[in-house]
Amino acid sequence: MAASKGAAIFILSGDIDSLTFDFPKKPLYSLNMDIQNRLLEQLKAKLPHDASLGRILMEDLDLSRDSAYRRARGETALKPEEIQHLCSKYELSIDKIIGITGKTVVFQYNPIQRGEFSFEGYLNGILEGFRRMTAQRSQKLYISNLDLIVFQLLNFPPLMRFKLLYFAKCYLMLPSLQEVKFHKDWKEGISNEHLNEILQKYIRTDSVEVIGFEAGKGLVREIVSFYELGHFESREDALYLLDEVLKLCSHLREQAAIGRKFIVNQPVVTDEGNFSFHLHQTYLQDNTFFAETNAYRMLYITHNMINYLYTIDQDYVNKSFSVFQTMLKSCALISGENQRMRNGFFEQLENFVQKAKDRISQNELF
Repeated sequence: MAASKGAAIFILSGDIDSLTFDFPKKPLYSLNMDIQNRLLEQLKAKLPHDASLGRILMEDLDLSRDSAYRRARGETALKPEEIQHLCSKYELSIDKIIGITGKTVVFQYNPIQRGEFSFEGYLNGILEGFRRMTAQRSQKLYISNLDLIVFQLLNFPPLMRFKLLYFAKCYLMLPSLQEVKFHKDWKEGISNEHLNEILQKYIRTDSVEVIGFEAGKGLVREIVSFYELGHFESREDALYLLDEVLKLCSHLREQAAIGRKFIVNQPVVTDEGNFSFHLHQTYLQDNTFFAETNAYRMLYITHNMINYLYTIDQDYVNKSFSVFQTMLKSCALISGENQRMRNGFFEQLENFVQKAKDRISQNELF
């Protein structure tokens, strides 16, 4: 089956190409409207944030405006061949739509290939996900992460740029970046405006976030190893990044203290309780992001460092969300309360950053 542009299919088991659509061929066949609504909700979750469902149906099914919008509103049933066409084109899971449960879960992923990767394209994928989510009437994020939440790095653009360069240079090994060395003004087409638009949407979206007790240390280790591999222009540039990590710690602590996210050095404009920040006191097994709206709940799982898989399989997503909620009960809330634990976490992280600075200061590489 052909994948839509910018996406590919990952199937945990089974083969979607082997599915057949054995619908009744009766002229007056009418699909249960609850099932049709589920299909259209899955479809909307995959469309660009500014796409019109009615117009999509007009173009894809070659319908008149009235016929398309009647289907979009649920006033007219989709025909079997229309269902098959939509499921095939947009890679919708028909078995999940009609309520068949099993051991197969369909994920989409953002294909990253050495010859095609661009920082702009990667960030556009994240931004489109936020646009799609914030276009709904209500939205909320639930996140569990081994390290600091990557969206918080957007408050300090050099940290986000470093993270992207580290991935592209050390994991993708892009030939165009092999001679590139990081310095504090390095941008490579990653504009502040682009990063700020993602940050604005993240800040204004209510979130429940869980990080591991070792969070932040992974980022610090990446900076140190990048320096020791000779990938910084100077020692001062590496020390500058570690100072940015200290600023990030301070800013994150301020947000946790009031339970509200805000952009660094800007007024607080979010509602009370916008930021629920938790500390997992042992070890998180994976990085998981749930995007919940009035229309759907979507699950993202990170892989290959900063890439991601995602699914809207509601049975799988809801079961995974139940596990998240159970895990949350064993975590310590450090936003708005638990000041001693909150300060203890950030103090040990700040001490770790200082040790990294000492190591780099004493290491004569340049």
